[in-house]
Amino acid sequence: MAKTSGLKRTQVQGKKYDLPAEEVEIQKLVKKGLSLDAKLKKIKQELETVKKESISIAERRREGTTTVQLKAVSGSSTITFRETYVCDDQVEEISQEVGSLFDRFFTKKIDFKTSKDLKKFLEGEHAYGLKDPEPVKKLILTHVKKKTTKPNVKIVDMD
Repeated sequence: MAKTSGLKRTQVQGKKYDLPAEEVEIQKLVKKGLSLDAKLKKIKQELETVKKESISIAERRREGTTTVQLKAVSGSSTITFRETYVCDDQVEEISQEVGSLFDRFFTKKIDFKTSKDLKKFLEGEHAYGLKDPEPVKKLILTHVKKKTTKPNVKIVDMD
């Protein structure tokens, strides 16, 4: 059987395929990605086990400190225990009893997050009843910036 021009031969699970060169390259990348992903998952599990065992030893040696140094011949491991106090939404109810120390011990924090509606508005999909949305967009854009994140790549096994 003659090889069709422009196609490259590849073998997947014992079967041979004649595919365009780019498709063969995709197959190689997916195969390599799956292999690396499996190795990485195994290594991450092993590392997690090592960390848990190190934490267990550090907890026994802690003696009230926040940082424990575990030294070995080949190196060392530093385990830092992070502790913080978290209050509920009703903490203001005790402000009278705590008195002037309340403001010293607690701060009220308000965060703003954007919504999907803002994206629709800024990208021109919806004007939300405004005849001329441009001045409002300009005002909003003085406080909001578009953040681009690294694209996510997920490689999935076909099995």
